[in-house]
Amino acid sequence: MPNLEELKRKAQNAAYNATEKAQDAANAAGGKTAEFMEIAGEKAVAFKDYAGGKAGALIDRASEKAVALKDYAGDKAGTLMDYAGGKAAALRNVAGGKAGALIDRAGEKAGALKDSAKANLTILSEKRSMEKNCQALGEWYAAKCGDDAPEAVADIVRAIRRSQEIIAELESGDPAKPEDAEDGEQPEAAAAAEEQTEE
Repeated sequence: MPNLEELKRKAQNAAYNATEKAQDAANAAGGKTAEFMEIAGEKAVAFKDYAGGKAGALIDRASEKAVALKDYAGDKAGTLMDYAGGKAAALRNVAGGKAGALIDRAGEKAGALKDSAKANLTILSEKRSMEKNCQALGEWYAAKCGDDAPEAVADIVRAIRRSQEIIAELESGDPAKPEDAEDGEQPEAAAAAEEQTEE
């Protein structure tokens, strides 16, 4: 039978050898892990730098695009504002001209109506004055002529005399009958008066 001490020593040696191999394996694994970690770190840094560069380039390009778009929009807005301002000024000038023309025309119309109304009033006043003067002249002439009126106005004078007699009779309370007047005297007198007026 093997010696107990011998077995114990072999077991210790085996445990020691196993411990050394485990340590060697751990060291090897740690080295690999550290190397892998270092490579991974370098890769991560490189990717980070690459991503950062790409992102920076994209940001710069986007900023340039935004600035260009802003400038383009500003130019377009300025052009539209200028165009709209020009149109508004043109419309304002046209509207002002139209309004001025309408006001001038209305003023001319009002002036013409005023002049026409003034002329019509003057004509009416002169006609009334002329009628009064003609009446006064006729009354004077009829009174002066008496029964010796010229043949051209004899009928008119007789009609005036007859009217004066009727008025006097009515005012005295003894009206004359309409049939007392000679037949056809008044119509003839009116016709003669109309004819005399036309002459």
